[in-house]
Amino acid sequence: MYKKRCCIIFLVFIISFSILYSKVINLQYKKADELSVIADSQYMYKENIEELNYKLLDCNGKDLLKYNKKYKAVIIPNVFIKNNMDTDYEEFLKLLYTLKSYDSDYDLTDTKYLNSSQKLYFDIDETTYEKLKEIKGIRGFYIFAYSQVDRSEAWKIENIITNPKNSNDNNFKHKDSLEMSIYNNVKQNRIPQIEFNIDMDGNIKEGKKSILDNNKNVRLTLDKDLQEEIKAILNSKYNKYEQIGVILMESNTGKIKAMVQKDDTLPNVNIGAETLNGFFPGSIFKTIVLEGVLENNNISLQDNFICKGNYENTKNKEVRGHGELTVEEAFTVSCNDVYSQLGIKVGAEKINELSEKQGLFEKVLGLDREQKGALEIKDPKLQDGSLAITSIGQNMRITPIEAISIVNTVVNKGTYVKPNIIDGYIDINNKEIEKINREQHEVLSNSTANEVKEIMKRVVNNGTGRAAKIQGAEVGGKTGSTERIEIVKNKENKNEKREYSDGWFTGYFKHNDKYYSMVVFVKDIDKNSESGGSTAAPIFKDIAEKVIKNK
Repeated sequence: MYKKRCCIIFLVFIISFSILYSKVINLQYKKADELSVIADSQYMYKENIEELNYKLLDCNGKDLLKYNKKYKAVIIPNVFIKNNMDTDYEEFLKLLYTLKSYDSDYDLTDTKYLNSSQKLYFDIDETTYEKLKEIKGIRGFYIFAYSQVDRSEAWKIENIITNPKNSNDNNFKHKDSLEMSIYNNVKQNRIPQIEFNIDMDGNIKEGKKSILDNNKNVRLTLDKDLQEEIKAILNSKYNKYEQIGVILMESNTGKIKAMVQKDDTLPNVNIGAETLNGFFPGSIFKTIVLEGVLENNNISLQDNFICKGNYENTKNKEVRGHGELTVEEAFTVSCNDVYSQLGIKVGAEKINELSEKQGLFEKVLGLDREQKGALEIKDPKLQDGSLAITSIGQNMRITPIEAISIVNTVVNKGTYVKPNIIDGYIDINNKEIEKINREQHEVLSNSTANEVKEIMKRVVNNGTGRAAKIQGAEVGGKTGSTERIEIVKNKENKNEKREYSDGWFTGYFKHNDKYYSMVVFVKDIDKNSESGGSTAAPIFKDIAEKVIKNK
């Protein structure tokens, strides 16, 4: 009986020991890393040092964003009070004096600070930050710098893309927007941090930045240097205009190399933000009508039409139309009367088909505040004159990001290549993780595209686009001038109607065997003395020459 009892006790002991041993092994080996992190966290302080958890890079790997540096001083009250009894008194006084000199409320002798159980954060400037860096041996104290994205130019394309929330209510943007697509793609990234280790005596070692091996960054198609050069051109040579939008794109790939507007504190004109479906395209839409003429193949470029001056906005009231013009000549001089007649012959169905296939009625980039073009009269007809007006771009609205595809489809031999701004997602070593596929489809026959392309050259050489001509370079394009009536508040805060005019130029140029497409939109030009040919075309030339010179 005694022997049996001893065996049972021994067995219980063995089982208990085995369970205890297995738990020790589990703690020491299987959960060692987890427990180590928990233990270390008691002696480590982490601070975010950047606003975003990813980098927004240009096509050359340069950071596209501008940052405002924010500087912080941090006090850990319990450590600061208990562990500074033997601290160099002079260094201690330097700390107190430096903080209080920056802000008289930063008085560390005040009990409201010292009785706190939480870390205390003090906003400081760069000068104070540099002074505090020189102070040594203070326990329970450290400083760090934080990079906050400069959002002062809220409508800059880089700022739009990196902001997944609405500015008015701070709610997330539409789930299908480009902004949310980026947000969801990188949301597993870690925010860059700096880590401060503290020993048992409260000494804090110099901070080390965290290693973010698994983070991915966003690479855009934009060229940062080119963006800045275009911005400089708009703000110096063309400062008389309140707003100008420019989009420059590689024709064959659809990669947007620059997407710039003159004033980024105003709604982004390139995407038609804060408008109703964008802007009237005016005469740049005649390119669509010309394509319809050639695709239907029942009218020759040399067929003659009579311009009686209908729909013409001639500055000289004595001029009564252009007289007899061929289809080609009417395009070169941008004759509204002839192209209203041609639009009727092409028909609303064909015009609508060509417009839709070239993306004029859909969002292009998918940005939350991006507008999509639309016909103001959904079914334009011959009988009420709406088809004639539509044919000269006055019964519809589009955005510049949509308009660039009108010329780009021509340059690409009739193939629509959807403009794109996201090149892909890359790791921290610049290795591509995810490539964005190009979207394209056929719209025009090769012969139609080539004929339109040649006529666009004549517009620049001999027509309304002469201001875009570059000596020794292949250049083609189409001008556009529009008029619109807006209801605005006058000085007495009463509504009144005002007439405005905008200038367009959609064109292409060739350099180093590569074609580039560009759209220039100048808002609120002088309707009595200016046109797309005198405002947007010269800007196109200046930018194209800059590209040719640099590459």
